[in-house]
Amino acid sequence: MSMSRRVVIITTAIAAAACFLLAVQGGWWWTIGEVGVGPVSTQRCFGGDCQRGTLAWTGGSEVWARAGVATWAAGMVAGLVLVALAGAVAARRAGKLAAAVALIATMTAIVAGGVFVTQRPALPGLELARGTWFYAAAIVAALLAAVTTLRARAPAAP
Repeated sequence: MSMSRRVVIITTAIAAAACFLLAVQGGWWWTIGEVGVGPVSTQRCFGGDCQRGTLAWTGGSEVWARAGVATWAAGMVAGLVLVALAGAVAARRAGKLAAAVALIATMTAIVAGGVFVTQRPALPGLELARGTWFYAAAIVAALLAAVTTLRARAPAAP
């Protein structure tokens, strides 16, 4: 694998991991005024006083709440696997196993995130926030890194 391809894969995998982790740990997926709704919790900030809460007050279904936990877990696992992929490629390994696992982790994140987004409760004033965009960017970058690694030719035998 050429050095430029390695750099692209490493950079893309680290960027994807960062986006997954920002989406599930620090990014609100929706906002309602001063209230942020994420995959596993909400945050209400009024007058500089911020408090975390559960998703129960939103009136969402049990499927939606479970999909939120699955989305959080899938993002965390995908982030970890993408760091492993970057490490394998940086160590001048083929990285095919890590890329295959990253591809499966990303597909799992797509399904979990898709259910979480489509099953959200119909709350008035609900607007998309940065977590949703980070998650979408992570999916694109993760697929790019994994597929690029899997499509790389093996070095010619001496």
